[in-house]
Formats: sequence, structure tokens, C-alpha cells
Amino acid sequence: MKENELLDAAESGDLSVISKFMAEGADVNTMDEHRRSALLKASKHGHKKIVEFLLDQGAKVNLRDNRGTTAVYWAAVRGHHEIVSLLVDSGAVVTYTDDRGWAAIDHAKSNQDLEMIALLEEARAAQKVA
Repeated sequence: MKENELLDAAESGDLSVISKFMAEGADVNTMDEHRRSALLKASKHGHKKIVEFLLDQGAKVNLRDNRGTTAVYWAAVRGHHEIVSLLVDSGAVVTYTDDRGWAAIDHAKSNQDLEMIALLEEARAAQKVA
């Protein structure tokens, strides 16, 4: 099934496979059994070019998996600053929490990632104004 292969390629960082399946009509927002999308998987694993491609293909930035996590959540947890910026610029909500009540900023604080904390605080402030 091409959707499963698309998800695997997003996780492993294989843009050529993703491009092929998208050209064949794969659903950019397909999810696995845990409701993890290709965008979430690419964001989690730091594949910036794939994140950019998926966003260009219309990937929904705020899809949540069965634990409540999103692409921006995982990018923040893993310290992928550029990807967090891309996702925020694409409308990612930074205040969603997981099933334990943790938001992306809570992980950034736990990791003492000052750059990520600043990025997420700025995004949160902008989203409150909007």
C-alpha cells in the first residue's frame, strides 16, 4: 500500500519515494494506526526538505496523533528549530498538549533549549493575538 510506504519514507527521509507517491495520488494526510501523519514523522526526525515538500502538497499542520501530539510538538521535543519555524509559519498551534498534559514548550524547558523556548513563546504570543 503506497500510503504505508509514504509514511515510512517520511520517517526515513526519502524524498524521492514521497515525490513518487504524491505524483501517483497518495493522500498527503494519510495516517498510520497511531494517527501519525507523514508530516509528523518527517518533523520528528528532522527531515526539513520533506517537511517543506509536504507543506507545499497541502499537509494539514495541526493533525494530532492518538496521544495528542502534533508535528510541531515533535519537532520541538527533538530540537529541530528550523522545522518548528516552518510549521509555525504554516499555522501550527504550539499550545496543544499530549495525553500527559505536556505542551511543546514544556519539553523545551525540560531540555533547557533556550532558543526553542523563545521560539515557542513568541509563537504562542502571536497566536493569542490572532
